[in-house]
Amino acid sequence: METLPFALAVVRDSRIVYANTALLELLGFPREEVVGRLFELFSPQQQPFLAERHARRLRGEPVPDTYETVIRSSRGERRVELSISMKEPETWVMIRDRSGRVVHRQILQRVASLGASLPGLHDEEEVLRRVFEGLAELELSYGYLVPDGERVWLGHAFVATGTAAGEARLTGQHLVDVPGTWTPMLRQAWTEGSAHGEDFAWETAQFVGPDWAEPVRTHLRRVGPLRAVCVRIDQEGRPRALLTLAADWLSEEELPSLHLFAAQVSAALEAARTISRLSTHNTALTALNCLAAVAATAAEPRAFFGPGTEEIIGLLHCTTVLVLLRNEKGDELELVWSQGATEESVQPFRRLPMRGTMSGKVIELGMPMVLQADDFSEPMREHLRRHGRATVAMVPLQVRSRMVGTLAITFSQHRLLSLMEQETLQAMGSHFAAAIESHRLLQQVRGRAEELARIHAELKHAQRQLVEHERLAALGELSAVVAHEVRNPLGAIFNALATLRRFVEPAAPSNTLVTILEEEANRLNRLVDDLLDFARPPAPELYPVPLSRLLEEAVRTATSGQSRIRVEWALQPDVPPVPVDERMMRQAFLNLALNAVQAMPQGGTLRVTAHRCSESPGAIVEFTDTGSGIPPELRERLFKPFFTTKATGTGLGLAIVQRTLDAHGGHILIESPPGGGTTFRLVLPLLPQVEAQAG
Repeated sequence: METLPFALAVVRDSRIVYANTALLELLGFPREEVVGRLFELFSPQQQPFLAERHARRLRGEPVPDTYETVIRSSRGERRVELSISMKEPETWVMIRDRSGRVVHRQILQRVASLGASLPGLHDEEEVLRRVFEGLAELELSYGYLVPDGERVWLGHAFVATGTAAGEARLTGQHLVDVPGTWTPMLRQAWTEGSAHGEDFAWETAQFVGPDWAEPVRTHLRRVGPLRAVCVRIDQEGRPRALLTLAADWLSEEELPSLHLFAAQVSAALEAARTISRLSTHNTALTALNCLAAVAATAAEPRAFFGPGTEEIIGLLHCTTVLVLLRNEKGDELELVWSQGATEESVQPFRRLPMRGTMSGKVIELGMPMVLQADDFSEPMREHLRRHGRATVAMVPLQVRSRMVGTLAITFSQHRLLSLMEQETLQAMGSHFAAAIESHRLLQQVRGRAEELARIHAELKHAQRQLVEHERLAALGELSAVVAHEVRNPLGAIFNALATLRRFVEPAAPSNTLVTILEEEANRLNRLVDDLLDFARPPAPELYPVPLSRLLEEAVRTATSGQSRIRVEWALQPDVPPVPVDERMMRQAFLNLALNAVQAMPQGGTLRVTAHRCSESPGAIVEFTDTGSGIPPELRERLFKPFFTTKATGTGLGLAIVQRTLDAHGGHILIESPPGGGTTFRLVLPLLPQVEAQAG
């Protein structure tokens, strides 16, 4: 009986009559201090509860057989799990140490906090970087995997100290970029959204394949039993990637928490993708405009290849760009231009037969292809690997119905090009093909230079309007989704918090967690409000309003409870009522006042000024703080949506101020001298009739 893997106590007449070695080791007391006692071994707060439950069990009343409690040991109190079994006239109590579970729950809570911090990040790489850094700080080993057909690419991994089997060189973050095979846990997570694996060593061995299976399995089993949880990352309603976490304590109980974290990551990636898509679309249009402009003025094709390939490298962040054209006979492709490649690396591409090569297949099919190094046959596959080329994308160069060659770009890391990237690359290929053909039409093109310049200017103007329209439309759609999908859960959260406040004592440790939840819920609610205000601003209803009243209301709200902030007023009496939308302008003043208060965390002076504009009919309002000032490199970005320097900011406050000023026909200026302090100056126009009445 002494060899049982769990702590065991036999109880008779409310006293321990037998305690095995595992129990004595858990308690840290000698046998004589354990046998003959029972409830004294538990935490004083737990003793009445346990005594009452034991009495009910002896009376035959139904009570749970398994529950958690706190036991006293020589090393302090420890959380344990009790499993009770009645064997008349004795009671057998199996005790399992669960003190580590509290730590694990704290880790899961920090994972949830990490997921809650992701909204508002601007691009997908930033979201993933925050996720990877946060999981690494929690010492959770992980792997980020991207399925590609029958292969699964391991793109990023982190090996925690506890899973490195003493190999310090293996710990830390790694950009892996290696392919593997599907495992049962990965397939289940890809299909169902999440999965649990009891044997991480076996799953990893299945992933790496037979050549590395045994060394990997042997290494991981030196660590001890490792379990894994795999969750799916979705985007645009479709599975995108898999995130696998490994630790010795992960169980199926953690699936809901980590599945929720995956949903948070998916939502953050979706929002960041919506924002970055607009930026990328604008960048692609600019690049295409540059290519069109260079192609239209190039004296001959080679004058276009240099600027054109530089645009491609800058847009897609690829390693090299190759231009291959068909020779006069049409049976071979010749390399006519390369960018970012060495002489040795492009040697096999000097002359390629049309038949039996990937470039020839692209021309034959007339459609772009994105291939990995393993998709090529030898010796090309070995050549690509030797020179660090993981992915090759090729598009056909077509002039009308005639194929003139291929445009090939390579990446040093594994890449899956998005549909927009492929379409942009194909559009660039069309420009290259047009440049090749353009030297025969150069004289005609130059004769129409003025007309093309005019069309080009109109196109740029139309594109700017299109980008702005799409940006606002995307934000409008996003705000509608946020309002619908977030407000209802927020209401439930606020109701739950109000209920918790009634049950949680102010001095209880859990009160801090309730406060954190309440603050984060309020912050999320503010983010929804700001996003809705920015994405769907109402048309202003203008009527004359005294500026002094709006300013006093805004400043009073912003400085409430701020004893370190001193307010100076300089409101000139000759400032007439200004035609504004009272609600919108009050919010703009409040945002600027709050911004000034937050710029002075140690206290300072807020100076508020209002006076007539001497240059044109209007009024000027100024908010001046004595903070540290704004660096010159940040001033141009302050009014861009979602840009913020505050840890808890939404990045929409100043953007809403800018939108409000635009709606009122006004504008805003910033002054921040090197010595510190910042002034936001608002110029508000006056309607002619209001100015006449004021005169």
